[in-house]
Amino acid sequence: MDTMAAIRETFFQECEEQLGELEVGLNAMEEGTADSETVNAVFRAVHSIKGGAGAFKLDRLVRFAHIFETTLDLVRSEQLAPSSTVVRTMLRSADLLADLVKASRTDAVVDETRVDALISELKGLTEGAGRPVSAAPVAASFSEPEALDFQPVLLSFDDDPPSEPEASSGYIIKFIPAPDLYRKGNEAVRLLRELSRMGTIRVECDASHVPMLDALEPEGAYLAWRVWLQTEEDAAAIHELFEFVIDDCELEIVAA
Repeated sequence: MDTMAAIRETFFQECEEQLGELEVGLNAMEEGTADSETVNAVFRAVHSIKGGAGAFKLDRLVRFAHIFETTLDLVRSEQLAPSSTVVRTMLRSADLLADLVKASRTDAVVDETRVDALISELKGLTEGAGRPVSAAPVAASFSEPEALDFQPVLLSFDDDPPSEPEASSGYIIKFIPAPDLYRKGNEAVRLLRELSRMGTIRVECDASHVPMLDALEPEGAYLAWRVWLQTEEDAAAIHELFEFVIDDCELEIVAA
């Protein structure tokens, strides 16, 4: 087995673990015994599968996982209540996700009618909660940005950089996405939101590399991010957050 084939096989083995965590979490939600960490674990399972699938250009798997995780993100942000109807849809979505993983691994056939029907159901849930979602996450979109639960910092074009937060401990994170990060269905805003859940953050967006409109490439990546994070987590936890995009960005994490 060559190196890439071995890495691909490792990805599918990890998918089995993620699917197991997804099933356990959704069953807890159905039984009413889930807490916020359960919902976060369910979201991370789907997000991890999507990230790995994007690395191997498994577009059909990425497409469905993207819509599934968007619905889960609404639940964990309390914009969509985990009613019995919602949870039943998610359980069926988890079954389909498992079948899509298997199909990607073995070239098996999945009924496209079933896929399209569940995509319609999930999109109905997200649109009902006020967040439309594209069925093709790799395409450029000019929809309204998602609401962020942190406060961005406006850039100053003076010579002096913005002052850093007063904190005895924490990290400064420099994050520069490459175009492939977006082509694989990942989103910088979601990574920033995950950082905000780790503690108190302050975000600076560097838009200095955005070209004039006539030179702008629709699939280009022009924004860079600098984040000051106060957290009790260690650097390893931050690296884990960026695990599935590490090959598609420049990332620097230093102690503040």
